[in-house]
Amino acid sequence: MSASDSMRAYPWRWIAAAVIVLILLAALAGALIVRSLLQPQRFTALLQSQLANAGLILSVDKPASPALWPHPAVQLQGFRLSVAGAATPLLSASEARIVVPWRALLHRELAIERLEIETPRIDVDQLQTLISRMPHGAGAPQLPRIGAGLRIVNGMLVRGSEPLLFDVNAQTGPLVPGTPFHLDGSARNGADRGGKLSLRMLPQHQDGTLRFEDIDLRMSIEQGAEAHIAGDASWAGGSGLGAILHGGLTLPAHGSVAAVASTPAAASSATPPVPARNYTIALQVHPAQGANPMTAVLKLDGEGKHVDMSVQPTALPGWWNDVLGSSPETALAMPPMSGSAQLDAMDVGPLHMQGVRIEAGPQVMPVGASSTVGPAKAATSGH
Repeated sequence: MSASDSMRAYPWRWIAAAVIVLILLAALAGALIVRSLLQPQRFTALLQSQLANAGLILSVDKPASPALWPHPAVQLQGFRLSVAGAATPLLSASEARIVVPWRALLHRELAIERLEIETPRIDVDQLQTLISRMPHGAGAPQLPRIGAGLRIVNGMLVRGSEPLLFDVNAQTGPLVPGTPFHLDGSARNGADRGGKLSLRMLPQHQDGTLRFEDIDLRMSIEQGAEAHIAGDASWAGGSGLGAILHGGLTLPAHGSVAAVASTPAAASSATPPVPARNYTIALQVHPAQGANPMTAVLKLDGEGKHVDMSVQPTALPGWWNDVLGSSPETALAMPPMSGSAQLDAMDVGPLHMQGVRIEAGPQVMPVGASSTVGPAKAATSGH
């Protein structure tokens, strides 16, 4: 049968074949057009510029290449983020993707939707270096403008060669004044215990002051504590930090009420669960004014726990260094805090203490090396 006879005998088969060929040609032409529009070096340069605003240097092992699936993106091989002047990368990964929005691509705009990083290695020491380089002196602070979101999948937090957290996942939106910002993260430790964090806020830059409005922070640990605080904060530079935050803390119940079984029926009855304990939290941070240093006031109230303490955050590092460098014969200096705390029970690692009362302030004398301290009543957490 000739081709013309076949077309007359099976017209729909030939029409379907022609449609398939046209679709394939259109897809190929579209792919070539998208590749020509992407121009990976432009988006790489844009990302480098945005990261430089935050004090970070981006480097890659190979030239960037375009990717089309599942969305337009620029593929980066041997991805590294480093603090300026540091030899160790803050973040390193075998590959990363610069996701480009379709609207920017079709309108030939230079814009980045987010940066996706697979299985990165994040160095906490370098992160501390980056934070330490932020301006701490007087003067109007500036919020780094990062117009792209960030997504981290299956990362690892390390200190040197020691892993600290595994399965680190995080996703953020762009960090731009006047635009709502969000951060969602999760991770687990070496004991396979996971935790989650969620942050929502609106950053603003007004009259030389950074304002963080509508803060909503939630934190939780698997089979552990949960906290939710909300409020507002502002920073005018240096020690000019102020905040008013309120919320709640939920602690899990440890143990259960033991059932005394005097009869077989009582022995078979289920042990009633011990409810979790809920506490209210109020945190106020007063900025430094004149000779008065920045002070944070924490109040926690609930069943078995009452805390009303104030602390000078800027004085804590110096006090701790003095403690570490003091000789055994030197009396311990009081920490820069005052107030009181009454706790029916407190766990510190494997140590379980009951009936704890803390008084702190200038009127409380430090314990000297020659002082005699009686034995404390303590039991392991299993008792």
